[in-house]
Amino acid sequence: MANGSPAAGSSRLTTVFFIVCFAGVIYFLYRILVPFFSVLVWATVLDVVFLPVFHRVLGRVRGRRTAAAFITCMLVLLLIVLPVTFIGVLVTQQSIALYQSIQGNPQFLGDVMAKLQELESRPAAQWVVLHLQKVPGAGGFDLQQHLREAASSVSRFLVDRGPSLLKNVGGMIFSFFLIFITMFFLLRDGAALMQVVRASSPLPEAYEAELIKKFQDVSYAAFFGSLLTAVVQGAAACLLFLMMGLPAPLFWGAIVSLVSLVPIVGAFLVWLPWAAYLLLAGQTARGIILLALGGLVVSSIDNVLKPMIIRGRTDMHPLLVFLSVIGGLQAFGFLGILLGPLVVALFISFLNFYRLEFRDTLRNKAARG
Repeated sequence: MANGSPAAGSSRLTTVFFIVCFAGVIYFLYRILVPFFSVLVWATVLDVVFLPVFHRVLGRVRGRRTAAAFITCMLVLLLIVLPVTFIGVLVTQQSIALYQSIQGNPQFLGDVMAKLQELESRPAAQWVVLHLQKVPGAGGFDLQQHLREAASSVSRFLVDRGPSLLKNVGGMIFSFFLIFITMFFLLRDGAALMQVVRASSPLPEAYEAELIKKFQDVSYAAFFGSLLTAVVQGAAACLLFLMMGLPAPLFWGAIVSLVSLVPIVGAFLVWLPWAAYLLLAGQTARGIILLALGGLVVSSIDNVLKPMIIRGRTDMHPLLVFLSVIGGLQAFGFLGILLGPLVVALFISFLNFYRLEFRDTLRNKAARG
């Protein structure tokens, strides 16, 4: 025993020293990579989403992984990045033009206020306002004042954010470059990297496979189910606003795409106020058409297209998806649209692992005790 004690103490000291050094290295690695966190996430998601395309291209180029990875990245650039960048520039230009038209037309809000005053003088509207004032916290509600504040907020947003998007084009190009470099190497060397990760993981192979599949399914559902559906809804709204003759249809279509990324909330936050404005302005036919097409077409796309895309990919409850997206947006910004559902899905997987692996073991120990 005397001979074994120093060796055991030395072994524990070595283990502690190794863990401390390893933790320090991980910390400094984190400090190095944290500025590129969003780049790594987007590159990884794109790698997962376009991996089938990579494998198909790989077969066409006779197994040359470098050529297949380069061609796949170019396809993503041509089919997604360049069109989105072009549309983004057009949306920015329309937002600036919309702000300038509002500033150059002081009668715009005046006409709206006049319609509101005319509406408030009607008996039905007075009855509604009287009952709303009885609701706790609704006393003293001034619709006209809130409308002025909302218009002022939109104007400030257009002024502050619109030109800044054009100024940050260089930064966006650099971010896209980093994403494509990362995506290229993930596609080319992803299989070897995955073997290293799985060989270093202490989890059973079945659990590793489940986590990988969950990451792939959630990435696919978030990219195609959320982003693609939002783009289609925005395009439909843009065409509807263009048909109705509303100003800056591309800009409002982009706003519809943004609000459509949040489940349950939906695109009605954009087209419903415009329909109300048309009705208040006396353009009853256009307002009714916008109400009908907005409800039956634009807002229904989310309920039809998304289930078709993500069928079988994720089994999370809609409320849980809603909370994960909202919480992800608050915690990570726009990247939270991907990270929120992914973190929740991984938590559910680990909860299932605990239930299968540890809960029964602890119960058996308790029963034997």
